[in-house]
Amino acid sequence: MLVVMSAVAVTAAETEKLVISGNPLPPIRHISDMKMSGDTLLFVFESADGYGQRYMRRGVLDRRGNTLDVSPDMGRSGHGYYVSYMPYPFVADNGTLRIVGQDDCEIFGVENDTVFVSTRQCLMDANSIVPFPLSHYAQDVFMTGPDRYVFVGREPKGGRQYALTADLTASEIDTIRQINVSPELQTWMPNAGEMAYSDKHSRLAFAYKLHPVIEIFDTDGKPIKSVRIGEDTFDPKTLEAADFEDMNSLHTVDLTYTPDYIYALHWGYGYYDADRYASTIYKIDWNGNVIDRYFNMPYPLYRIAAIDDTRLIGWDGKGFVLILL
Repeated sequence: MLVVMSAVAVTAAETEKLVISGNPLPPIRHISDMKMSGDTLLFVFESADGYGQRYMRRGVLDRRGNTLDVSPDMGRSGHGYYVSYMPYPFVADNGTLRIVGQDDCEIFGVENDTVFVSTRQCLMDANSIVPFPLSHYAQDVFMTGPDRYVFVGREPKGGRQYALTADLTASEIDTIRQINVSPELQTWMPNAGEMAYSDKHSRLAFAYKLHPVIEIFDTDGKPIKSVRIGEDTFDPKTLEAADFEDMNSLHTVDLTYTPDYIYALHWGYGYYDADRYASTIYKIDWNGNVIDRYFNMPYPLYRIAAIDDTRLIGWDGKGFVLILL
């Protein structure tokens, strides 16, 4: 069922720059992911001179909520090499922090704040039973129980993408549902986006970057609601160009969540206009009801991570901001 957004509350959010303590921020070119667990922010980034390698750090928010104490690079050995060159953080079912290597799917725990320690498990490997050929690139990983996960996976060579389950005990990958906005657009590239998961409701949400749609479905793949937060803007003809994302307006550029709500960072403009227009944050419950729209965002605003139902941390390209809803 497609739900078109009707009149909802529109609220001005308050924002405050966070002061960085501990280790200064390196020259960050792009933050690819941010996750919160309690008062701890994990963020993955590419540096201005890192040649595509992804680095990861943690920041601890102080009790007053205006200072972020930043760690050195995580996962770096005493010899200077990194345990994973594509780390992706997620929160385990017991609240502890875990890392999965997006290049090889190996799962790590974190010790002494910055040390990656192998769990001797992989989200999937060459011995995994799979429903069809899959690449080893894993996105949006969530732990649903002991040795059980949900994540977004892809077929090789630019194929289709799916919400998947992983049972590590049985070494088995299974399909929840294919993720595509329409039958005409089957491959993963025009269907890029982000997935969130609520263990409280046992539901998943996928927000499309190039389409104004957020789909909510349960862990069996049953659709709950499809929420529209804008007008269609995607031009399929641009798929013929290598830079087709730059040629289209972007919709949900980041997605974060709490057990009760989904928060979508919506642009409605292209990447090169990010410093000219303000974005909006939509608050949506796990039944697909749009609860609020927050404006007065700093711009540019590229990433968000939910601390709780009233506070988010955002990344504006130069530093972190506290967003009070």
